[in-house]
Amino acid sequence: MKQASPPVGLRERKKALTREAISDVATELFVKRGFEAVSVNEIADAAGVSKMTVSQALRGPPQISPATRKRIRDLADPMGYRPNPLVQTLMANLRSTRSAQYHSTIAWVTAFPTRDGWSKHPVHKRYHQGAVSRAAALGYKIEPFWALAPGMNGAALSRMLQARGIRGLIVPPVGRLDTRLEIEWEYFSCATIGYSFMEPRLHRSAANLHDAMDHALAECQRRGFKRIGFAIPSDTDDRVNHNWLAAYLAWQQFIPVRQRLPVMRTVGNLQAPLPAWLARHRPDVIISPNTEFLDWLPQLGHRIPEDISLVGLNQPGNGEPASRVSGINRNGATIDEDAVDLVV
Repeated sequence: MKQASPPVGLRERKKALTREAISDVATELFVKRGFEAVSVNEIADAAGVSKMTVSQALRGPPQISPATRKRIRDLADPMGYRPNPLVQTLMANLRSTRSAQYHSTIAWVTAFPTRDGWSKHPVHKRYHQGAVSRAAALGYKIEPFWALAPGMNGAALSRMLQARGIRGLIVPPVGRLDTRLEIEWEYFSCATIGYSFMEPRLHRSAANLHDAMDHALAECQRRGFKRIGFAIPSDTDDRVNHNWLAAYLAWQQFIPVRQRLPVMRTVGNLQAPLPAWLARHRPDVIISPNTEFLDWLPQLGHRIPEDISLVGLNQPGNGEPASRVSGINRNGATIDEDAVDLVV
């Protein structure tokens, strides 16, 4: 009797995803520099989507919706887009070959009060793990450097990196929003992750939080909610550069005044002002990045979702523990990979 094949393990699935990621980069480079006809940029502009979405849609993977693939294909065909056979050959080879050979090191420049402070944050740790995996697939190594080490300054760190032959660096989320690193940026290929490091302006890999809030609000309205509230700690709002807040406040200008609820934005924990905010404004759904509402609302006698519904703005992705809250997955698994792509 024929035996069933063993299930594909996590390691093999990661390898397969890595090979796909390499192919994506190769496709983008060849499309940008080698196609004689229309470029992916032109198709992306016409479709109103990113270049990555175009590249993926033209290959037809399942994570791109059929509607999006058809819309892009319908735009690409009349514009004369034709895939380059050299790219197709290269992609086939990349999918079947081993990992790339080592090229260089990319500095992972952290700026927390302690050397390993960044690693205490689960999201930051996942960013690092994803960047390490992506860099290895492209033939690079990620190495942490503590920018706030005693005696360290921007000039000294720049000299150290240059002496090591390191020409690329990534700044992950920093500990304080007023962090400034006086690195000699002009000598490096740089990128940052998220919105906490804002000066100087670097290439940035981050979720489109404004669009995420727009989507959450539209879905709430589609489901018939009228009194849609938004709650966020002030420090979280600052760290995301007010993207969620801006989208929410803009949306309120287009709904009846009686349905406009004040934002619950507080310094510190949201739990203390919650009872008074609920009693005064009576939301039928709360949008928030904070999952603690799952505990707070029942403690106050409110059933979820019978009395008040919840929408999360930072839902877990694939491979993370499931959440009991509907909401937005920011696709954090690709943010760290895209940061590496921006550098290399």
